[in-house]
Amino acid sequence: MTSGIYAIAHIGNLKLYVGECNKLSQKWPPILSQLHHGTYPHSLLQQTWNTQGDKRYFTFHTKEEILGDPEIVGVEELLAEVAS
Repeated sequence: MTSGIYAIAHIGNLKLYVGECNKLSQKWPPILSQLHHGTYPHSLLQQTWNTQGDKRYFTFHTKEEILGDPEIVGVEELLAEVAS
């Protein structure tokens, strides 16, 4: 998989943490490792992980997966914010 936009969804409070990277297929395992060790650089996501922290509440999605889900409300606005 190539570079692109991804989102980490927190199922418990319906928040998306959006990022951009190279090699999307290799991104999720290192993020999980950082979250488990308390070293993820996004403080709000790390804090949420620490307080509610089981990975079953968090899922990883690519931009294509998000765009392909018609039930996600406001996806166009979300992607416009990421682009700016």
